[in-house]
Amino acid sequence: MKTILNQSSIYKTALAFLVLIFALISCEKDDNFSDSVPDYSESIIQSFKVGTKYADINHTIGTITMTLPSGTDLKNVTPEIRLPESAIVTPASGTKIDFSAGPVTFEVVSTNGAHRTYTVSLAAYGDPKILSFSIAGKVGIIDEVKNTIAVEIGSQDGNLNNLAPSFVIAAGTTVDVASGVARDFTAPKVYTVLSNNGYTAKQYTVTVTQIQAPRIDSFVINGTVGIIDNAANSIVVILPPGTSLTSLAPVITLPADQTVTPASGVIQNFSTGNITYTVKNKENLTKAYSVKVESIAPTKYAFLGLENDISSLVDDDAKAAATWMQSTYGANFKYIKIADISAQSIGDVKVAMLYYLTPSENQNFSATPTDVSTMLPAALRAGASQANVLKSWVKGGGDMLIAGDPSPFIFSLGRVPANFGAARAPGNYVFSEFGCAGASGCYDTGKPADDIWGLGMRDANNSGNRRTHAIFNGLTFEGGAGNEYLPLQNSANREVRLIWWQHFDGILNPSCCGSDAATKFEKTLTATKFGTLRHIGDAFGYGAVEFKRTDLTNDASFDSQIPKDFKGHVFTISNTIVGYEWNSNGSANAYQNNIKTFTKNIIDYLYSINND
Repeated sequence: MKTILNQSSIYKTALAFLVLIFALISCEKDDNFSDSVPDYSESIIQSFKVGTKYADINHTIGTITMTLPSGTDLKNVTPEIRLPESAIVTPASGTKIDFSAGPVTFEVVSTNGAHRTYTVSLAAYGDPKILSFSIAGKVGIIDEVKNTIAVEIGSQDGNLNNLAPSFVIAAGTTVDVASGVARDFTAPKVYTVLSNNGYTAKQYTVTVTQIQAPRIDSFVINGTVGIIDNAANSIVVILPPGTSLTSLAPVITLPADQTVTPASGVIQNFSTGNITYTVKNKENLTKAYSVKVESIAPTKYAFLGLENDISSLVDDDAKAAATWMQSTYGANFKYIKIADISAQSIGDVKVAMLYYLTPSENQNFSATPTDVSTMLPAALRAGASQANVLKSWVKGGGDMLIAGDPSPFIFSLGRVPANFGAARAPGNYVFSEFGCAGASGCYDTGKPADDIWGLGMRDANNSGNRRTHAIFNGLTFEGGAGNEYLPLQNSANREVRLIWWQHFDGILNPSCCGSDAATKFEKTLTATKFGTLRHIGDAFGYGAVEFKRTDLTNDASFDSQIPKDFKGHVFTISNTIVGYEWNSNGSANAYQNNIKTFTKNIIDYLYSINND
């Protein structure tokens, strides 16, 4: 019996303990409930009244607008404001307020801790004013003194080139571009508000800025620039062989108002695997990068092509070039599909070749009057993920040979500044000629064998003698003393592209067409000019150019708009009328071996450069 009583006591004690725990849990839940987000409906302005007229209230974006009778003195307005019982507003209801200078901010605070602000704009009837202006729910700041409106949109609120603002104008007025009409805000836009009196108007200049999405702009270890792949959220840093990975302090560059964890300069051990770096922007959006560091020597030669593999290449010239490159470099060669370019795929490459002559009728590539970069596939145009990876790779020390239709890729890399919507000028070195040779297309047929195209190598074509450079090893020049050229093409059927810098009149001084002009070009862009068209006897055109690294010493005349952080070299053959074509469209080219030797010399020269 004693045992039974003792057991009963134990059960009662346990039951009481469970009840206590339940009570504590219940209290905790109640406490959590009481600490939840405040009820923001307790911090709204329910009505805003001046005299007998009520204003329009947009609770979503926090704006209040009202048009008062014509001639109203906006310097002395006394609004009546209705609020929830638990709230107060500053300025208070019944306060005399000056609205003549522009919008006034009202702040509502509730006893439950909730608060919200309203931007209040008033106008008299017929007063040409924009009362509120917003894009993607972001309210613009209106300055009535400067006649400006500034809007900051979020990183996810669309593209600046296609935004549709929502705005309110005073009654009795009209505006030249209606609310809701999409416009390109990459540059400021003007809105003109006209009173119904027919002669009173006001212009507002609207400037839209966009918060940068979280991103890493540069990732540098021991002076080596990492290859950033924003599409894959990865970074690859290739350090010299033998470099210890156990104690490295990356230097990280971010857009303004962004932070990264781990922070820039913090020592990390990369020997055990990838390390994650998380970037946060002012919207509290985050992006995580997986960073891989290797201590190897990039040894690969790569061909960058449009299709999945060499056998699938549509362009006969690209297929011929890629096939030759594969057979020439064997185990050290790799083919990379342009769409698959990433930090991982390009990280072990020392030299990459980008080349094709794709007819517009096959691939729909054709230059427009405003932008020769339309000759590039989308993945290689400025700002594309793959283009940015290659840009990062070249800055880190990767070397490229680009020729043919991809010649405008020099602009995507940012190695040569280009704004195709602006006039050619210092800092804007867009090609001065581009397109096909004739209206019928890019082909020139029935050419005689003695019509030889090549690279003009006279001293007058360049800043001096270039014929002894390593890229011309094993090649024979023709034309005789003072008329030298490197023969490259004499086939009957030729593809002709005019994608090149003719001269730099109005941009550089001197511009055309002596050797001094070539010298000026070289100093301004940190480059070496190797020749022009065979039939040109002076420095008029720029057919072959090596753009050198810019992170070392540049000439005093170097264009400051060119970034000074390129470690890699880019060799460009800017047109096909020098004869640089890998397949002669069913006809024979007596100088095909010169193209192969010339190309190998260029690639081997680039490979030999130490970019550390």
